[in-house]
Amino acid sequence: MNKTKRKDITGFLISFLILVLLNFIGSYVFFRLDLTSEKRYSISAPTKELLENLEDDIYVKVYLQGNDLPSSMLRLRNESREMLNEFRAYAGGKLDFEFINPSANPQEKQRERIYKNLYDKGLRPTDIEIRDGGSISKKLIWPGALISYQGKEMPVQLLKSQFGAPPHQVLSQSIESLEYELASTIKTISSKDLKRIAFIEGHAELNQFETADIVGSLRDFYEVSRLPINGNISALSRRFPANKDSSEFHIVNKFDAIVIADPDSAFSEKDKFIIDQYVMYGGKIVWLIDQVSADMDSLKTKRVSMGIAKALNLDDQFFKYGVRLNYDLIQDLRAAPIPVVSGQFGNQAQTQLYPWLFYPLLSSNNNHPINKNVDVVWARFANSIDLVGNDDLKKTILLSSSNRTKLVKAPSRISLSMVSFNPPEEQFNKSDIPIGVLVEGEFSSVFENRLPPNILDAGEIKFKAKSPKTQMVFFSDGDLIKNSYNPNTNEYYALGFDRYTKQRYGNKNLFMNTMNYLLDDSGLILSNNKSFKIRLLDTQLMDNNRLMIQLTNTALPILITILFGFTLNFIRKRKYTVKK
Repeated sequence: MNKTKRKDITGFLISFLILVLLNFIGSYVFFRLDLTSEKRYSISAPTKELLENLEDDIYVKVYLQGNDLPSSMLRLRNESREMLNEFRAYAGGKLDFEFINPSANPQEKQRERIYKNLYDKGLRPTDIEIRDGGSISKKLIWPGALISYQGKEMPVQLLKSQFGAPPHQVLSQSIESLEYELASTIKTISSKDLKRIAFIEGHAELNQFETADIVGSLRDFYEVSRLPINGNISALSRRFPANKDSSEFHIVNKFDAIVIADPDSAFSEKDKFIIDQYVMYGGKIVWLIDQVSADMDSLKTKRVSMGIAKALNLDDQFFKYGVRLNYDLIQDLRAAPIPVVSGQFGNQAQTQLYPWLFYPLLSSNNNHPINKNVDVVWARFANSIDLVGNDDLKKTILLSSSNRTKLVKAPSRISLSMVSFNPPEEQFNKSDIPIGVLVEGEFSSVFENRLPPNILDAGEIKFKAKSPKTQMVFFSDGDLIKNSYNPNTNEYYALGFDRYTKQRYGNKNLFMNTMNYLLDDSGLILSNNKSFKIRLLDTQLMDNNRLMIQLTNTALPILITILFGFTLNFIRKRKYTVKK
């Protein structure tokens, strides 16, 4: 055996041993590298923990497949596949997925049956315009997935909606939310114990029909009930002895969060005390409060109404918790329209849509997990919020008005005739008025130094003056989660759906994110803070240089290959040509 052959065999054996060693190490050490600048394919620690601790198999069916998908849907499909590959890598063989084309069946009746089945399971389609040269066609796309676990199935909508946003922004927001949407659904479907939410009753709050849609959505993730307080000291908490021989007892909240939605009558001091102590023992509250009584029903019979300040007896409590809800109404030039009778055509009343300044469309500049990638929110007769009191509390504005806002103090006159003239823009000189605020930290009791000794020393009360770290959210619009419904049939519309414009606003997504943030102990919702940059092609440049781009992408690689071949051949000839 010559020296060259021995060298080749030795090199082969060393390479083989290195590969075996790397595979052996790789079977014990798991790691993945993400070389993207924004860590696009790195999932958060809570998501990894969730996947690593799955007790049974998860199966995901994604309905984004097909050869004729538009480029935006191809991008969403590919990003979804990459994300699910990451999930599968950390799930230890307990997660698998497939991509399905729901339009693959050539028979129209069969396709319609498939579409209906997907719709009944909670997925929603979208119509996409496909431009091919000069022709335009429409295609029905189902940008969603169904996640199955132990016989249960839950839908996930992968394509976000954004009112008035360009398609590339919608795509970017959808990709940013992929991890959270998939992981939160997996967490819900695989959880054994559901968190408990109570909607408080007894002060003329929104009834079960007015909250039917949001409660239905919450019940996919939580245990939801309705609860009157009625001065019952144990309404929100339970008491149990510390031990058999002791008179001491512990207090534990019965509910993980409560919702107080649009009360219309005053809270008694006893009910306030019960709510306050619920907070002092770590409870979380979402307040949806109208400080001014105003609605459209009174304008149906007469064209003028009054906005009157309510007397809810909650101002001192709000101030102690770090906010002040003002007795005013917000008018905004960025507003949702309402139908107004503009004339008669025979016996038919003619209606027209006019912007209604008391229906502001809200958003926020803060990229918080609650409001990130949420569509504009539809408010009705909202009030302004001031941030006051305890500076140790962290306060985040979740919703605010536009930069063309006007505040009208109560009592105020509300007239439908306002739609018939253009308001003077110089009066709308307020900007970014808070309408939704998240307050976090250790809250002080509003009853501190107010209770007589006989109550403070009462064994059954166990008063606390300071809370542990907890959270509350204040929305100065009680109608934010109110769905329209027919009182004769009790049928209701989807929350945030405007019957007149057929527009679906972001009210439901905002409130669901709010509850998920308050009740998510794992920190999973923080994955909703991802921000990706979509690097778009310059379509105008492409159109102007189409031929050059096509030649560069087809002919240039061939020329480079031929040149490379000639160069190698030339070098080989020079090296092995025998000199005479």
